[in-house]
Amino acid sequence: MSMTKVEVPGAQNVLLITGPAGSGKSTLARHVADELGWVCISEDDYWVQNGWATYTRTLEQEHKVQQDVFRELTNLHANGNGVVLEFILYKNPPNPLTEYLQKLQDSSIDHQVVALKPSLEELVNRIRKRGRPEDLGDISSRRTHAEQQLRCLELEYVADYVVDATSLSVDELCTLCVHRLA
Repeated sequence: MSMTKVEVPGAQNVLLITGPAGSGKSTLARHVADELGWVCISEDDYWVQNGWATYTRTLEQEHKVQQDVFRELTNLHANGNGVVLEFILYKNPPNPLTEYLQKLQDSSIDHQVVALKPSLEELVNRIRKRGRPEDLGDISSRRTHAEQQLRCLELEYVADYVVDATSLSVDELCTLCVHRLA
């Protein structure tokens, strides 16, 4: 089902979509970007480009990836593009969210944030369904990681952005994102 395209004023908009691994960030980000004619950036792509695993991250690697991602975001924005950036939320403080928010505020780029929070069971089911070898090898370990990532959504830094995504379709989440941008 395709939604009617909604015009969002100005090309100065950026939407950050975050949440635990398997929460639907990538799918939603692509959907929103397609609906709005914006560019979609996945932080994971920068980890892969550098040849680094996305599940073991050093502070130096995080800094480089976040710097590269933000450079790309600001370049796209400067060229008149709206940008949807999706990335995982996995630690306290909730970096990279706090890092991106600070950089966006410092640069005066308008932005909105959506933090997806499915139920633990839905999250584990999505991880199983997507079938990545690193996920399926030890599902009990992945469940523990999912619990930790969901706890990140309870932090005071994130509370205003959380959307209970447990029973929402991608179209419903896309509509919610577009309304936040309007």
